Amino acid sequence: MKAKISGGDLLARALAACEVAEVFTLHGGHLDSFLTACADAGIRLTDARHEASAGHAADGYARASGGRIGVCVTTAGPGFTNSLTAIANAYLDGVPVLFISGSPPLREAQTNPLQGGFDQVAMAAPVTKLAHRITNAERIADLVSHAVQIALTGRPGPVFLEIPIDVMFAPAEAGWRQVKPLQLPARPAPAADAIDAAMALLLTAERPVMIAGAGSVLSPASEPLLRFAERTGIPVAANSKATGVLPHDHPCYAGLTSTIGAANFAGHGPDVVILLGARMGMFTGGRSGGVIPHTAKVIQIDINGAEIGRLRPADIGIVADCSETMRAFADAADHHTWPRRDKWSAMLQDFRRLRGAAFLKAPKQPKPHAMHPFHAVAAVFEALRPDTLVISDGGEAGCWVQDQLKSAGPGHFMTCGYLGCLGVAPGFAIGAARACPDTPIVCFTGDGGAGFNIQEFDTMVRHAMPILTIVLNNACWGMSQNGQDLVFGANRRAAVALSDTNYDAVAAAFGGYGERVDRYEDVVPAVKRALASGKPACINLIVDADIVHPITVAMVGDVSAEDQISIPYYENIPLAAAEPLKSGG
Repeated sequence: MKAKISGGDLLARALAACEVAEVFTLHGGHLDSFLTACADAGIRLTDARHEASAGHAADGYARASGGRIGVCVTTAGPGFTNSLTAIANAYLDGVPVLFISGSPPLREAQTNPLQGGFDQVAMAAPVTKLAHRITNAERIADLVSHAVQIALTGRPGPVFLEIPIDVMFAPAEAGWRQVKPLQLPARPAPAADAIDAAMALLLTAERPVMIAGAGSVLSPASEPLLRFAERTGIPVAANSKATGVLPHDHPCYAGLTSTIGAANFAGHGPDVVILLGARMGMFTGGRSGGVIPHTAKVIQIDINGAEIGRLRPADIGIVADCSETMRAFADAADHHTWPRRDKWSAMLQDFRRLRGAAFLKAPKQPKPHAMHPFHAVAAVFEALRPDTLVISDGGEAGCWVQDQLKSAGPGHFMTCGYLGCLGVAPGFAIGAARACPDTPIVCFTGDGGAGFNIQEFDTMVRHAMPILTIVLNNACWGMSQNGQDLVFGANRRAAVALSDTNYDAVAAAFGGYGERVDRYEDVVPAVKRALASGKPACINLIVDADIVHPITVAMVGDVSAEDQISIPYYENIPLAAAEPLKSGG
């Protein structure tokens, strides 16, 4: 007979005390004691069709909500391992998500039980801030609160709790006294001398710029950042994780970091760069100096001290919360007279307009039944409401989207991050739909990415989420095929071809709305019909596979160089480093 108060009941109440109202899951018997208790605790369950999508949904919920905790609960064994990709994705991008998984009974350890025989906690540990197995039902409440606090404080990130089925179903009356409202510590503020040093450096800078990263969105720092930018006239660029941190049309907003790269390439790079919650790495040009010039001074603001000076020394390092730092910067800026930087800002706006400009005069319909991807995406945006929350998967599809994105605000654009994980878009969209229920959501993906979690059309239908999915269908793995062609030649393609699949028909089969479009003039009407349907919808846009996005070319690098070996996505290998070692003789 089921106990009056079980570990599952206690888990639901503990999550509610942490202000959790949404949980993303996929059923498993290990979870029933918890799942059946959620309604009484005021928690809504959104069940996906794959645990990876449930994890990505919890991740997307955290991003779209401005850093609230996302929660994903999965069953043992394959339920956990399916969610591991989502755990790693949240870890690399620094997103606060609580992952909870069931496991076989503690008393059946070493008996070769169902969905057991391996250490889930040990597998999760390298990609979480905390990984712990709860062995007593009465400890569920305080350990859940502890895990949520760890996820949300310092550098945000995922945490993992394993709750064995005998703990989940065990009596837990004594644990009720541990259910208390979550109380987070104050956010760390910058030191006064660091603020003074930063102001002194910025006052003398000729071409200062700020690069905002995910930390500025999850903090969130948009309001004080805008105040500081307007007071000082310092332009603000954003990496793809912070798009929308300032209004798209604000004169201080310089667009994506590619703007800084273009200015730098033209010999007009910044002399001082402020990194606001933006880690040095792939989103800031790596070690190349292409975005942050080697000669520039760097003011680096990050809540994680380990990031300060990662790829090069920071001239001023500030370990503090982005929002608190920007408030302090804005207050300090009020006490100074700032030089006008109109010419510098105007120059960056000119470089900003270069992104995608090469395609404006390209034919919209290069083939009778295949559109130019740039113009196909532009037509979709033409049909959307300005406040639409945009999600894009990776690969070249995401590049075409970012070329012309006008984000409605922080958290209103999401894409794959450091893990480079295709297939995140449906989960992100589902999570965003729960975080922003009154906001229209469009989800862009290539036909390659569409295949990872296409079953989530069913989730969108069952939960009445009118998410619009746009598939850029070129019947190939675009970035992969183009990269192979650049390095090896088009006659050496391997494992990059796909079929011209009717993804729209798949959505319709799940109960959604679908259309296939292969002519430019039909895009806007099709999108409007999809939105008017009120259903989850898929518009399958047929685009020309022969058109290569410049990002792919840039990532491959100079294939003609004789002193290096070209490899996609990373720094090329100097030829000397590739030579085999000679024997010592």
